[in-house]
Amino acid sequence: MRASFTAGLVSMLLEAGIYFDYVAGISAGSSHAVNYLSRDNYRVHCSFVHFAQDRHFGSLRTFIRGKGFFDSEYIYGQAGNPGAALPFDMQTFQANPARLRIGAFDRDRGQMKYWGREDMTTLDKVMLCVRASSSLPITMPETVIDGVTYVDGGLGESVPLSIARQDGLRRFVLVLTRPKGYRKPELSARQIQLYRRLLGSHPRELAALLSRTERYNQQRAEIEAMEKRGEALVIYADGISVDSYTRDISRLEANYDEGYRQARAKLPELRAFVGLN
Repeated sequence: MRASFTAGLVSMLLEAGIYFDYVAGISAGSSHAVNYLSRDNYRVHCSFVHFAQDRHFGSLRTFIRGKGFFDSEYIYGQAGNPGAALPFDMQTFQANPARLRIGAFDRDRGQMKYWGREDMTTLDKVMLCVRASSSLPITMPETVIDGVTYVDGGLGESVPLSIARQDGLRRFVLVLTRPKGYRKPELSARQIQLYRRLLGSHPRELAALLSRTERYNQQRAEIEAMEKRGEALVIYADGISVDSYTRDISRLEANYDEGYRQARAKLPELRAFVGLN
């Protein structure tokens, strides 16, 4: 739900008519990626703000029932259908020529998997890839695609730089839901013990979770270096006011507004960076 900040930024991009020809997303960023390419500003906003009050969205009750704290079957398997709570504009999405990458973490191989447009030819396939990318370890059910089990892409890579570079990109606009200079704290002994108990049967997933802090902080340092070299324009969430599990609509709306405000302030610099001035 921290990505309600990013929703404000995506809304600003659509309002300003800034359409990138390459978009990549991981975890909540995968939802933003497909919503941005579908040009649906209502869905951009609602997905991370008002949708949280939907009684089927998820809760501690759905978690206890094995459906996850966020009910991924409803969110990605039902709500995006025509006439449902949050219909997805598949026609506009398919007509958009931009390249797309969505990443998830292969639980058993211990590596990232990225899908492109060729893998998302139907609404069901789009939502399945987004669901896989967003399946938080432990708190949400895993997602199986073609017999392979996936969990949240953030477990493997916080920002999809590797695939973008592989695809030939050298300059980047990055959106982060943490402030500049942020570093993830080390896991406590209690957290490590809990993860070992819950994920002991999935050693590669466990190893990725235990090493995530170090890899996350290394990538943040890399991004800051890229920024200094002029290779990346980075939009940081300054003063974010929610956490990953916030459900209070007023707080989510305020976080969305803050993302919009900060993105609007960054617009002249963004236009100059991508050569729109």
